[in-house]
Amino acid sequence: MPELAPEPRRPSGRRFELPLTAKRALTACHVVGGCVWLAYMVFALVLCVWVRASDDPSSAEAAWKVLSFFNGLGVGAVSFLVLGSGIVLGATGRWGVVHHWWTAAKFAATCAVIVGGLLVLRPSVIALGEGSGGDGTQWALTAGTVFGAALLGFAVVVSYVRPWGPIRAGAVQPMDDGRFDVRVRRAVPIAERVHSIELVGLRGRLLPPFEAGAHVEIELPSGLVRQYSLASDAADRLAYRIAVLREDAGRGGSREAHRLRPGDMVRISKPRNMFALGLHPGYLFVAGGIGITPIRSMIAQVERARMPWRLVYTGRDRAAMAFADQLATTWPGNVVLYPTATHGRVNLVAEVAGLPSGTGVYACGPDSLIGALAATIATAAPHLELHTERFTAGSGPREPFEIVAKRTGAIVAVGAEQNALTALAAAGVEVDFSCEIGVCGTCRLDVIEGRPDNPAQVPAEFGPDGTPRFFPCVARAKGRLVVDA
Repeated sequence: MPELAPEPRRPSGRRFELPLTAKRALTACHVVGGCVWLAYMVFALVLCVWVRASDDPSSAEAAWKVLSFFNGLGVGAVSFLVLGSGIVLGATGRWGVVHHWWTAAKFAATCAVIVGGLLVLRPSVIALGEGSGGDGTQWALTAGTVFGAALLGFAVVVSYVRPWGPIRAGAVQPMDDGRFDVRVRRAVPIAERVHSIELVGLRGRLLPPFEAGAHVEIELPSGLVRQYSLASDAADRLAYRIAVLREDAGRGGSREAHRLRPGDMVRISKPRNMFALGLHPGYLFVAGGIGITPIRSMIAQVERARMPWRLVYTGRDRAAMAFADQLATTWPGNVVLYPTATHGRVNLVAEVAGLPSGTGVYACGPDSLIGALAATIATAAPHLELHTERFTAGSGPREPFEIVAKRTGAIVAVGAEQNALTALAAAGVEVDFSCEIGVCGTCRLDVIEGRPDNPAQVPAEFGPDGTPRFFPCVARAKGRLVVDA
């Protein structure tokens, strides 16, 4: 499935979130500062142990001078930088400062080390550096550095492991926008530039049911929202599996998804299905590249029902075709692979020839493949039933048109090569949006006058009262269109 918009509109009432660049910079400051703070604490502990083990007074004097020197460089300021950056990251992120047990424990440990540093460690270092501290001061400094290093080490561990759930049970319930938290159980490469990612419910909860061909919206840790087809068996509600193709020239979502690791948390929507599997006497599946993801789920369902099926799977080369080896090994008699680098283009006429009437042809892939398949079936096998899901909204002749936003009074000209949603935004007309491919319905506008030209994938072309709807992210119009915006 294609990626969604990098900056989705946020539902009202959600907490403020930092821009991705600022978040990365603040995270870097937090991590580097924490490492410096922990390193200083461990260094102080090593010096304390060395002094206790040495009988040479000059060694002790040199050690305390070294500690005084580093103390004067502003290590205390580093501790406040770590605390402050952690608070900002927590307050503007999904975890909160005290919403999850691990964040509360980390916050408490950090505060305890700072308080101990102000009350015990700093005065002890100053006194020993000036030569006014005695044996009791040395013991206080040693004990303080032991506890400080242990607490900071604990904070580092819980930051990485995130071992406990939310403080309130309600925090794991679905959010106001319908999304809910899941955990990454596994993230592994399965083909060139393709990662397989498994998502599981919190505390072992079952995930919502879905049908083959469904997709979910995934909100990544940065706040970017992307949409991916479910490649897992619909009978398995313990985990959802997606396959993500890294688009190096894309908008960043696929690259961030490739950085997900086991234990990471993301929010997802309930599954939605715009590519449902119908009942047919037999099935021909056609997949192009990453379009294999919804097809894989369909194969599992058809195989479980013991229905006849065949898969034609094409891609640039075998190494770039996700699940190819698994599919070909499991069902060698049903799967035909066409790596174009070695086998050339698929002979679609030969593949559809001889199929019984009513056979369901389900295809997902790039627009060029879907267009060629549709043309082949229309001319060579009109008795087959074609169902498709494209990577794009499709192509065709595009004419300029005009939108009148009635509430705001704006008159917006949409050029032949321009997106209506972009044109509205440039004219100052605010329209909520999310997916930008016409499947989520967030951007839909009621039509007051005119005739919209919506593509097939939009969720509801008419409202409950029969009012036409316009989906500006993918739709166009002929002539003048008046909308409620």
